[in-house]
Amino acid sequence: MTIRIRRWHLELYRRALHITRGPHPDCPTCAGHGGIEVHANGWPETELCDCWDPAPTVRIPLWFRRTESVPF
Repeated sequence: MTIRIRRWHLELYRRALHITRGPHPDCPTCAGHGGIEVHANGWPETELCDCWDPAPTVRIPLWFRRTESVPF
């Protein structure tokens, strides 16, 4: 289940909430798409815009596993 609030993406996956920031919707360079199309060697390629870094993700666990103690 994914919820999008402007440039924030909230995803509920396996008992944790993953929060990711997307590209800036008002960016003048990429117009909120996150990538710029560049033609190199006759082939179109896509480069990431400076307004977005897809790597950082925050993971918030919603509940923890119970750990059982050893009986002896």
